[in-house]
Amino acid sequence: MNANAHDTAHESMPISALLLGVGGLIPFFGLALWQGFAGDDVLAERLLAGFVFYAASILSFLGGIGWGLAIGERDPLQRGLSFGVSIVPSLIAWAAAFVNVQNLGFSLGVLAAAFLLQGFWDWRLVHSGRAPRWFGHLRIGLTCAVLCAIAITWMLQPDLAGIGGTL
Repeated sequence: MNANAHDTAHESMPISALLLGVGGLIPFFGLALWQGFAGDDVLAERLLAGFVFYAASILSFLGGIGWGLAIGERDPLQRGLSFGVSIVPSLIAWAAAFVNVQNLGFSLGVLAAAFLLQGFWDWRLVHSGRAPRWFGHLRIGLTCAVLCAIAITWMLQPDLAGIGGTL
């Protein structure tokens, strides 16, 4: 168990983490709604690309949190596993952004699955004592919100009516 995470297990959520986490949802929902009501196909396409790139950036950031927590691991095997797992979100994010050029529907599906899996991983970090309890609560709420934003983006795009639609 990471000593730092154990020491902070019963801390309350820092207001700065909550405010910055919620503030980070503004681009998700702003882009999701704006692209759906843009009225201009070129603008909508750029907003969709912005949504995917922002989601990819945030997913990479979440992997970075795992990397940061891995630094404090005492067990070399656990540290190596944590380092390895923490790079996966960045690789998935890059692939989703790259695929977005050809298939937006697939890209959004990959991002939704990746955010869901990252949320489970973060919850696992909390329950194994390697992250503070408040982090798990924050991540569950933010993960649910991001999944809602992805669903809104999907629903407001008529070209995505079929699974794996292209744009």
